[in-house]
Amino acid sequence: MGDDDQVEAGARALAARMLQRTEEFSDAVTARINALIPVYAERVPIADLHRSVSDHYRVIFDGLLDPDLDGNAPADLAGRSRAAEGVPMSAVFEAYQIALSFIWEHLAESAERDEVAPRVALRAASALWRRLSGFTDVMSDSYRRELAARIRSEEQRRSALIQALLEGHLSEPQVWEAADALRLPHQGPYVVIAARVAGAGEHGVSRGIEEGLQQQSITSAWRLLHDVEIGLASLPRPADQLDVLIDALAAGSVGRVGVSPLYDDLTGTSQALRLARIALRGSAGPGKVVVFGRDSLSVAAASAPDVMARLSRAILAGLETMPPDDRAILLDTFGAWLDHGGSADEAARRLYVHPNTVRYRLRRLEERTGRTLSDPRQVAELSLAFEVDRGRVALLAEDEGERGNGDGER
Repeated sequence: MGDDDQVEAGARALAARMLQRTEEFSDAVTARINALIPVYAERVPIADLHRSVSDHYRVIFDGLLDPDLDGNAPADLAGRSRAAEGVPMSAVFEAYQIALSFIWEHLAESAERDEVAPRVALRAASALWRRLSGFTDVMSDSYRRELAARIRSEEQRRSALIQALLEGHLSEPQVWEAADALRLPHQGPYVVIAARVAGAGEHGVSRGIEEGLQQQSITSAWRLLHDVEIGLASLPRPADQLDVLIDALAAGSVGRVGVSPLYDDLTGTSQALRLARIALRGSAGPGKVVVFGRDSLSVAAASAPDVMARLSRAILAGLETMPPDDRAILLDTFGAWLDHGGSADEAARRLYVHPNTVRYRLRRLEERTGRTLSDPRQVAELSLAFEVDRGRVALLAEDEGERGNGDGER
């Protein structure tokens, strides 16, 4: 028998002796892992850990007996199981290091006790290192795949629960289960947010909105639909947090945003969504956030689009014969006057013109519409018509922008 054959025979004999110590080794390693890595003791059933240790040990030394043995199954199972149990990958690598130290010690002891030739011990050690390197690669790949699958599954579950809440399809016990899964409290106040998206599959608010709101103690969950992105937010301190939410939405939205009124029971989410969508239609432009009940005029302008459009055209009919730019100037001036409490001086500062210019434009508006700004009822009519018209213009601008983006992409 040649030297190489003798080395191989010696390595197989050593592997056979090591396999006889499988239970001894598995008991010791399982105890050490549980003692040194608390998360294992907390989350991994001891019988499962003992079985995993034994399977790894057997595969290592069975591989010395049969070099063609595919020994990846224990590492694959370990990676998937530890990910499912929530054991951090760093802890799994630490467990592998503990097992490696024990195997090395057992191998060295056995080689010394049985007076194994150095070349035989080296052959066994080389096979051991190759197998362990393969173990960690397989384990980490399986861990990451399992973790990614679970994250996708959790995201899909959250999305489905939000959808069911929005559609009002959950019974009361299921509502509480959904609240737990979405990490929302069982009791409000809540609001529903509807943010217009630029196109299907695109977000209406910044991707970091959930984390940003969480820093303000506002828990939220989000669902992307084809036309809007829907958010469900908990506001335990609405007096302080509603304005914080509005500011965050104004800063982080790509389009118009509507917010429902506060409500206390999650079973009312579908109704709140309807009100949020109405508020969205009353929003005048990108970054503009309308809260149902706060901006009543905008909401009223959006609540019955067909009727309101006819009413607005009737009230503003005298402006239709004007050049579009002149018409826009009169309405913009009226809007600035409204926004500044009917003050021509403040409106002028906003528009960077002389106050007399503002007064002149407002008189032209009165002449063209046949309504006077000294009559509160007629001011209300003009205000409603103005909000409807502003919403229409904003929608046209958004639609043209989306068509332009689509043309550019093609």
